[in-house]
Amino acid sequence: MEKHQALALGQLRGLEGRDESKKLWFQLTRIVNNISGPTRPMKSWIKFWADKKSTVRAKVQSSGGDPNCLSSNIEKKIFDLFLASDISKTRNSSVKQESHYVEETYFEEEMDQNHVDTEPTLGFEESAADPEERQMAIMEKLVKVMSEQASALSQLAHASLANSQAMDRLAEASQIQARAVERLANTFEAVSTDTHAARNALLDIDATMKRFYTTSPT
Repeated sequence: MEKHQALALGQLRGLEGRDESKKLWFQLTRIVNNISGPTRPMKSWIKFWADKKSTVRAKVQSSGGDPNCLSSNIEKKIFDLFLASDISKTRNSSVKQESHYVEETYFEEEMDQNHVDTEPTLGFEESAADPEERQMAIMEKLVKVMSEQASALSQLAHASLANSQAMDRLAEASQIQARAVERLANTFEAVSTDTHAARNALLDIDATMKRFYTTSPT
């Protein structure tokens, strides 16, 4: 921001300024996201910068324009580089004239509209529908959906295989049961045949004994 103060102050306007601001914000986002700390999309870093300046400005104004109220070195540096001249010009005015005040106004209006993206009107603001970032986001979502779909299909295939194996085991058990029932039926049939033969043999023996051992009454 110190190197590109026009970007820091929101002074890149017009078509060329808009393209330049998008390019610089894209580079800055990549740099900041590659160091330790939070990772944010470009639009969030733009809002973060606007909020940070607004916080510093509010602290100084609430203290009557005294920058000694700032507690951190980064806040003091932001004030010295980007806000000092602005505060001195508007110290006695109730209307904010600084060019970078437009940043906070834009984001407040955007937040009040239920986060619905509108066509940006600021030179430093990223496009609400940056083609490259939107395409990357769509591709990431598509890859995620396809991965989830592949996982679901894999689970379905495993479930189908388990079901098929269970059906095979059930069919095998049914065959074993059928053979056992058949053997049991054959056994009962053999027992019935043997019982019938034994009964006939006993009847024959009884008849023979009656013929040969009949006794007359005394």
